[in-house]
Amino acid sequence: SLMDLERFDYVRQQLEDSRRSAEEAEAVAHGGDIFSQVTQEVGMVVRSAAIRRVVDRAIKVSQTDSSVLLQGESGVGKSMLAAIVHRLSPRKNGPFVSINCGAIPEQLMESELFGYERGAFSGANPKGKTGLLEAAHGGTVFFDEIGELPLPMQVKLLEALDKHAFLRVGGTKPVSVDVRIVAATNRDLEAAVAAGTFREDLYYRLNVIPIHLPPLRERGQDVLLLARHFLGRFCRKKERPPLELSPVVQRVLLAY
Repeated sequence: SLMDLERFDYVRQQLEDSRRSAEEAEAVAHGGDIFSQVTQEVGMVVRSAAIRRVVDRAIKVSQTDSSVLLQGESGVGKSMLAAIVHRLSPRKNGPFVSINCGAIPEQLMESELFGYERGAFSGANPKGKTGLLEAAHGGTVFFDEIGELPLPMQVKLLEALDKHAFLRVGGTKPVSVDVRIVAATNRDLEAAVAAGTFREDLYYRLNVIPIHLPPLRERGQDVLLLARHFLGRFCRKKERPPLELSPVVQRVLLAY
């Protein structure tokens, strides 16, 4: 009957709530100090069990030197997670170089990533230029929006990762480089591989340890915490007394 179904749904909801609370308690207990420290350092506000599991996984994989692929929609915190992976890795004292593949014009991509020798082209710096990949030697490179990397650069990047060396633009002598790669994308790279816009070999080279970051709508418990966090920040910035979210506003945010 309808009444039985409603009763079943209520009981199921109660069980899910209790399971979620237990998961949160376990997540808080596991990792403890290091968890709080790194999330605070990068400015990541975390409460729900779903995002705690993601951060916990990042903490664990930081100790390896394997490539990590962060997947998730824009704004979910991929750059913060990349910073956590670097800060807790054996490379933490090395550089952390962030490269937004969608923000560099295609015609400048090669010289930005790999640098160039002096006199490589007209208008170039007479002393030449060190590329971002070389600048990250001994540390971590974060390739944000890796799906926007043009195909010719995908080929050269794969070659550099495989050989641990590359040629600068206009160069003849290989430049050795030792970096750990963390990449991020809001695109479906498997679909891009199928469409021929992203190299399959590079995809598998990057996707050694995949981490998916859920969007805020899938971790509703973080909504009010984030809202209070930003409200407090803006109050301090404007030197205003602390403000509280009204119950009506809280209900609207949670229902959105």
